[in-house]
Amino acid sequence: MRVLSLTSPPMKGNDVKNAQRRLREFGAWSGKIDGVFGEQTARACTQAKWMLGYAEKNIRPTYGTDLSAYLSGAKKPTLLMQQRAKKRKPKNLGEAALVVARSFIGTKENPPNSNKTMFSSWYGITGPWCLMFVTYCFNSVGAKHFKPGIRWAYCPFMVNDARAQRYGLTVVPKDKVKAGDIVLFDWKGDGVSDHVGIVSVAPNRYGDFKAVEGNTSHGNDSDGGAVMVRDRNTSQVICFVRVWE
Repeated sequence: MRVLSLTSPPMKGNDVKNAQRRLREFGAWSGKIDGVFGEQTARACTQAKWMLGYAEKNIRPTYGTDLSAYLSGAKKPTLLMQQRAKKRKPKNLGEAALVVARSFIGTKENPPNSNKTMFSSWYGITGPWCLMFVTYCFNSVGAKHFKPGIRWAYCPFMVNDARAQRYGLTVVPKDKVKAGDIVLFDWKGDGVSDHVGIVSVAPNRYGDFKAVEGNTSHGNDSDGGAVMVRDRNTSQVICFVRVWE
């Protein structure tokens, strides 16, 4: 079989559809089976390799004979791969959503400054998409309240629901935060949340932590147009939220 990879124009065909079906059955693909090997399919390949226990140096956005064999069950992962996969297996919804979020690092609006991304398209609104990105990530791992077009796209609504312990959300004290928790920011200190991300490294004794965020950049925290890992501090946070169902 040919090795599928990102090209311009993109690779197309029944072999791409078959790859997408295998990736969906494995749980690494949630997109439309359209026979086009685009950016989303490529990221699903890297996610599948991570979940299978590939060595990090071998996790590339390609689909070939080996990956196909592992996904179909024709080839069994080695003992070392199984050990890696066990360590990488998410323990809860937050950790699982974080795996999805990390797979999209580097994704940008197209065209720039348009708010047009796969996340806003999926949600059904063209607009600031930081929370649409978080909603997409949790929806992808089965969080039942994270649905397109219903909730959530506006940060203050999530804050209100978490404080009321609605829809499987609860506020977490700063000293109890874990990777996979949602973080909502308040840049102006006015009590209104401006931005959101998923914690990737929990706060240290000084309050410093890392988060994977959508629609951000080093020049514009809340409308930067890219998925990035950002260095943050708890002084910028209105609340941390844990998803428990």
